[in-house]
Amino acid sequence: MKRANKCQKHINNPFSEISIELSYQFDLATINRDVAKLKELLSEAENYLNIGNNPSQARMYYSLGTANEELAELTNSINESSYKKVLYYYRKSLKLVESDECRKEEYKPYITGLKMNLYTNYANTLDRCGRKIAAIEQYKKVLSVNKNFGMALGNLGRAYQQYAVLEYDKYYRDLFHCYAYQCLTKAIECDDPNTYDDAKAVFENSIKIYAPEFIEHVLSKKVTFKKYSYDNPEELSYRIWCLKNGLFLNTLNDLPTAEFCFAADVIQLPDMIVNINDKPIFHGMFSQLKQEYIYARYLYYSTLAFDREPHFADKETEIKAYTDYAQYSIRIEKLKTSFKTLYGLFDKIAYFIENYFNLGIKEQEINFRSIWQDSGERGKKYSYKNVLNPDKNFALSSLYWISKDFFEKFEDSPNPELKRIKDIRNSLEHKYTKIYNSFFKDEIEEYGDGLALYVSEEEFYETTMMLLKILREAIISLSLCVNVAEEPKREEAKNKVVVPISLLDYDDNWKI
Repeated sequence: MKRANKCQKHINNPFSEISIELSYQFDLATINRDVAKLKELLSEAENYLNIGNNPSQARMYYSLGTANEELAELTNSINESSYKKVLYYYRKSLKLVESDECRKEEYKPYITGLKMNLYTNYANTLDRCGRKIAAIEQYKKVLSVNKNFGMALGNLGRAYQQYAVLEYDKYYRDLFHCYAYQCLTKAIECDDPNTYDDAKAVFENSIKIYAPEFIEHVLSKKVTFKKYSYDNPEELSYRIWCLKNGLFLNTLNDLPTAEFCFAADVIQLPDMIVNINDKPIFHGMFSQLKQEYIYARYLYYSTLAFDREPHFADKETEIKAYTDYAQYSIRIEKLKTSFKTLYGLFDKIAYFIENYFNLGIKEQEINFRSIWQDSGERGKKYSYKNVLNPDKNFALSSLYWISKDFFEKFEDSPNPELKRIKDIRNSLEHKYTKIYNSFFKDEIEEYGDGLALYVSEEEFYETTMMLLKILREAIISLSLCVNVAEEPKREEAKNKVVVPISLLDYDDNWKI
């Protein structure tokens, strides 16, 4: 992936002089490929991370992220450790640029420029780790602000190309290539000053993989979609919401357009080579994963609409109130159930992976952390019959890095947002949690009971939505990683007698 240009030197803006100067020096050192200077600047920048306002700190963390990535490339030391360091700095910057201080109207011209570069480079790093779906979301976020931002356009096009390689449905694969071609072409033709010539050359080479006939007969054709309509207005609202938030278990929901023909959870396992007496256990497991995700997603959606009066089951329940603004209702419990159902899917995905790849872990020890080699908790090691290799299966790499986000430290701390999700889950399942009205956020410290984990309703909605997006990525990646793993089996079976077996579609009318 090609990185966006770093922020240029400005005056009369919210960035401190030292953050501007260091950013400028990082640029010079990178252009000159001066490894020694980059190391010197990285050491110096660490001293200024907690100095100045939020915009200045955000810019410092951004500079550290890009400089560390440049240094890893120049010293040929790109590895898991370097990715973790870069992700850590970008995420620290992301947290700061979303703060209230950075949202001031007078800062907007400067912060917007930083955001677009930050989101693009953060997406590039996610993509290189294998988290293609998460990367695409970041590119789309940039283009929602500036549809002609060339670095995001070009890198999104390359991400769609690679997504197409993983996609096993031919029609879907061609659609991804169509949008890849469109994005790459726009990036090459744009006059955005951030899209430098070297990047355009990379994007041009990406287009050269396509045969002229394929460009003429497939990629250059206008893409049209079948029109759908829904008689039920409630169903229409639900599907629009899922499309808008990118929550359908459908790879097409990652494209830059939201068509109603994408509004279906169509992801399946690919064709699999099995012994004649084997039962379709993995298709059954995958169907159950899908259904639980769909249930959790709808539960979340159903809590967004407030009824005019309490649910009849909430009446006359004799619940005692304390002066901490805690909320008690079926709506809140539905939201909790959505959260817990989603979190529980991680270990169920691990159970699928353990059995599919025959890792040999004892059933009571299977979880989303233990399936990865040398991942024993508190020094515990597992005996693996087979070992997962994310480096050879890009879709599996996505699951690997999701696991790292939840269970490992990046620099001096884990991903703070996912660490919070983990803490909330443990409290919901094993301790004592109170969801309180966000309006009273500043008063909880004074009125809290000292034992409960307090989570504002606003935060709880945000963390559950984050889980919805992560689990969608995980379920789709699971399907795609099986497709990659099945490819050698298909090649081996070409010279053998293979009897196709079709599974019955579960009719919508049976779902009562």
